[in-house]
Amino acid sequence: MAFLQRSLALLCALLLSLPLLAETQSWTLNNRAAGEVASQLRQLYPNDQAAITTQNQTLIIRGEATILQEIDQLIDTMDVAPVQFRITVRSHGQDNGVRQGADVTLSDGSVSLSGERRVTSTQRVSERSLIILDGQSAHIHSGQIRAVPVAVQGGFNPAALYQQVRIRSGFIVNPRLISARQVELNVMAFDNTPEENQPGFETQAVMTSRRVAPGSWVELGSTSQSLQDNETGLVYEVGHHRLENQRYEVQVEIL
Repeated sequence: MAFLQRSLALLCALLLSLPLLAETQSWTLNNRAAGEVASQLRQLYPNDQAAITTQNQTLIIRGEATILQEIDQLIDTMDVAPVQFRITVRSHGQDNGVRQGADVTLSDGSVSLSGERRVTSTQRVSERSLIILDGQSAHIHSGQIRAVPVAVQGGFNPAALYQQVRIRSGFIVNPRLISARQVELNVMAFDNTPEENQPGFETQAVMTSRRVAPGSWVELGSTSQSLQDNETGLVYEVGHHRLENQRYEVQVEIL
């Protein structure tokens, strides 16, 4: 009987203490959308730890005092204006061409044979820049760069894109700020296989992630394309061989 009384008393004490454990606190955000911050907080705190709702730009959270203290510190670091990056792509191109042929000439009853071999080499460097926000992505293809709506995923084609965005090759660059001296740079190479009559991309991996210093140049990868053509007539034969190499580097600067 005494044991039953003690158990009932303990149960009543627990029931009476439950309302006291849960508190409600609100925060008004100034820089980021309340719904976006709430979504990130729900990933950290399940419903049994914190009940998170929003009203306009106000976060309303109910939970234990210790949880609310943690969330208060997190919100101070989360409710900041998005950082802007300037992404610059540098393209190094080199064209090597070889033209060789033979020609037969008939003149005044005599036959003359002439040969030709010409080697050309051209180098070029170009740069393109784009300004994006922290968390946005940029698509780099053939030295061009543009911002795209992209969600990083795994699989053979490592991205889920909106239907109106068609990307079959190239690189997706996604920078994220770690500190004033470090940027996390995620680089994806799409498929890593060439289409018909299109150059393939040689990269170390389909998905790479590294930490770089702002302003430093990072090599993305390279392309290589070989073209060969032969032309033959009755008295001549000409052959063309062209090798085109492209190398890409990217630089991320904090604005």
